[in-house]
Amino acid sequence: MIDPEVITDNPKLYALLPLLHVAWSDAVLTPSEISYVNDLVSETDWLTDEEKLWVKNRLDPKSPPSAQQLKSWLAKLKEVGHQLSDDDKHDLVAMGIQLAEVNGYSVNTETRLKAKKSLRKIEQALGVINHEADRFLLDNDDNTLTNALGTNSTFAWQEMADLLDGKHKPLIQKVKTILTDPEFKYFEGEDHSKYREQVLVWCQLLAEQGFGAQAYPKEVGGSDDMAGYFMIMETLSYHDLSMVIKYGVQFGLFGMSILFLGTAKHHKKYLPQVGTLELPGSFAMTESGHGSNVRDIETTATYDHAKGCFIMHTPNHLARKDYIGNAACHAQMATVFAKLMIGGTD
Repeated sequence: MIDPEVITDNPKLYALLPLLHVAWSDAVLTPSEISYVNDLVSETDWLTDEEKLWVKNRLDPKSPPSAQQLKSWLAKLKEVGHQLSDDDKHDLVAMGIQLAEVNGYSVNTETRLKAKKSLRKIEQALGVINHEADRFLLDNDDNTLTNALGTNSTFAWQEMADLLDGKHKPLIQKVKTILTDPEFKYFEGEDHSKYREQVLVWCQLLAEQGFGAQAYPKEVGGSDDMAGYFMIMETLSYHDLSMVIKYGVQFGLFGMSILFLGTAKHHKKYLPQVGTLELPGSFAMTESGHGSNVRDIETTATYDHAKGCFIMHTPNHLARKDYIGNAACHAQMATVFAKLMIGGTD
């Protein structure tokens, strides 16, 4: 369960397990953490390229360690943790080095110093507090006065929160954690062009977490979780409504119009790129003359049998498409609603 084909042949990777386990213990790695740790791993000179790739693959938010994998990591850590001195039990870096040595990695003094230095930086990047991590990994008791006294509650607020969040509580909590990352700091200023670019970056970061494809079928990289998609949108609305709109247009209006109105070939061709925001799209339905009353649409799509394509036509000024979400700067493709004309027949 610890990628034996790599880690068994490269036991030094065990040195990273304590940090990786603690990093994933809340099931979330934020964009800043991922970016910073990836940069630190790239700079290390005690890991091979293959080993660096192994570490970076462990930081992919769309492929987090399974519960069984985390359990196997924890068993390894507890195995070696009880062999450490009292001082080293409070040091995840020392725990990792010891774990690597136990599994057959011969560490010379120079490499040990290099490893400790880079691992310490990764530890800081992940915001790991050693005594908290140590208590979690080694089941040490926390006999504080606060924990002993507890809190007197007159209302079961946690039960109410659990009821409202339902089965999507872990997903909602993950989104909230992502939003606390420095990358999602509120935009300051009045430059709408810069604001648009910031919102695009936010949506790209959300897509990297797998949130963009939440509602799409699993065969195109999604989670097949429509309710989860709306839970994400609702939670994002507590942060920035412009981000919610762009998220909704890209992954909802554009992506789901492909999902529900397209066929299997469209799903396969477009949805993987839509879900990752590699293909920014727009939604062109509303016209000047009818608003969102699609029955009165005037734009036409005439099928040309000879060329095998559609000819789009705006017959008058009232047929112009208005309020085309996401089209201002970024969209590369659009879902366009029109009257279908075949052989002169509407």
